[in-house]
Amino acid sequence: MDAVKILLVEDDRIIASLVKKYLDIRGYAVNHAEDGVEGMKEYDKADYDLIIMDVMMPHKDGYTLAEEIRAKDPYIPILFMSSNNLPKDKIKAFRIGADDYVTKPVNVEELLLRIEVILKRQKSEPKVEVGTDDDPHEIKIGNYILDFPYQKLSIGDDTRKLTTREAELLRFLHRHRNSLIKREYILQEVWGDDDYYKGRSLDVFMSRLRKYLKDDSTIEILNVHGIGFKFLVQD
Repeated sequence: MDAVKILLVEDDRIIASLVKKYLDIRGYAVNHAEDGVEGMKEYDKADYDLIIMDVMMPHKDGYTLAEEIRAKDPYIPILFMSSNNLPKDKIKAFRIGADDYVTKPVNVEELLLRIEVILKRQKSEPKVEVGTDDDPHEIKIGNYILDFPYQKLSIGDDTRKLTTREAELLRFLHRHRNSLIKREYILQEVWGDDDYYKGRSLDVFMSRLRKYLKDDSTIEILNVHGIGFKFLVQD
């Protein structure tokens, strides 16, 4: 069985050496890049199973790198490892599409456990082939059309480019339309877990989707206080 391939993007050589050492011991195949520009080059060279990256790096920061990678691959797990521990930093990371966020100084055992959880979840999630009956290329939502592979939402002649997370959330809501969906279930299925910061991020994304869908009065996103949401669509 091939070793799990991890790309580690970290400009602090001491931290990178420590993390790489422990990952190597656990049997992971790790490539290290020292900044965001080098990280993108390394990403393009090989197929990775997971990316671990710092936020503050020279030449290209982690947020920018994550956005560029997400534009190419909406599924590859991304774990941020940063000394930025303010809520706004974590929320920004999850908005971009991070799967997890750990703060420095890094507890290596905790990091290893988080990696195991991410990889286990990734392995258990079935990848539905876009364009099949189970997941059509284009999804009609009221008067809107969601082109999921290209992350575009259209109504009439107007087209909006969505982020990966926005497209995933909208598709999920449509699949569960006209039903009460618990917050915890949305977070588990779209974000991967239901911690506090991802819950805050969910509220931001719901507000965005309301704005995006405002031109169709047959669509409504209801907030059911203390429970979750209803995505109402008059078919």
